[in-house]
Amino acid sequence: MEHFFELPVQYKGEELLLKGRLVTFAYSYKFYVVVNGYELTFERDDEQEFRVLNENADGHPQIDPVLVAQIVAVLNKLQSV
Repeated sequence: MEHFFELPVQYKGEELLLKGRLVTFAYSYKFYVVVNGYELTFERDDEQEFRVLNENADGHPQIDPVLVAQIVAVLNKLQSV
């Protein structure tokens, strides 16, 4: 099942609204967030914190790690509410 959303992220002094989707599986879920036209996949790690799976995919320009860290922080914060 998929749910679409906009994720507000503070980055370089401005608020970005990134398009995303939540995909649920049997007992887990992943977030897919679009950054610069590229979809990043986020899931929980063993410590139950979010991590990005495909941050530096081949053939795509480097996405700023600071922005990725901000997305992870927002996802972690939302999950603690």
